Amino acid sequence: MVVACLPCPPVSLLGSVLGLMSIGRIRQANGALRGTKLAKISIIVGILMSVSSLLLLTSLRDYLEQGQEKAISESVHVFLTQSVNENATGALSHWELKESPVSVEEIEAYGALVHERLGELQSIQIGKVVPSKDVSFLQPQLDAWLILKFEAGTRNASCQFILIPQLEDMTFGTKIISLRIEDPEGLISLPAEPELEPDDTPVDPEVTDAEAEPA
Repeated sequence: MVVACLPCPPVSLLGSVLGLMSIGRIRQANGALRGTKLAKISIIVGILMSVSSLLLLTSLRDYLEQGQEKAISESVHVFLTQSVNENATGALSHWELKESPVSVEEIEAYGALVHERLGELQSIQIGKVVPSKDVSFLQPQLDAWLILKFEAGTRNASCQFILIPQLEDMTFGTKIISLRIEDPEGLISLPAEPELEPDDTPVDPEVTDAEAEPA
């Protein structure tokens, strides 16, 4: 009965199983054992507790996911809007400077490039959000794929965020670590990704020295 009352679906369901086993042993004892009523109650309570706990956990998961998506949309929207409008201070309020330091000049240059190529941001749609790999439990991070609609059209984007607990509403806030917008004229990325120098071009290992010599 105690196990059946615990608010954890696998454990409370185990209480129901133990109740069924108890009834079987009581019947085999031919009156030597008692507790049939309590065993039946544990079966019912275990099933009800398992179902209610599962529904509660599902609702909590959905609430947290909705909170994450809202925080992601707000962070990206404020950052892009403020950087395009030449308000680097407002944009930096949604950027994680400890994990990914950027300067005011970089923010201004990024906003100017976005405005030149794409214009104003009109809407954000979240495609997929997954936990980042190789990140410690104490500093959770997320990878997100977004669909951004600008004046120049729709662009795909990928972002990385760090989660910040919000104790007042029991959810998470987010700050941006990286933001990459795909554009036909070239990737718009912050932090800026270094371009390959001519000497950095990979050499095909299949090409032999004889083949590399001029004819």
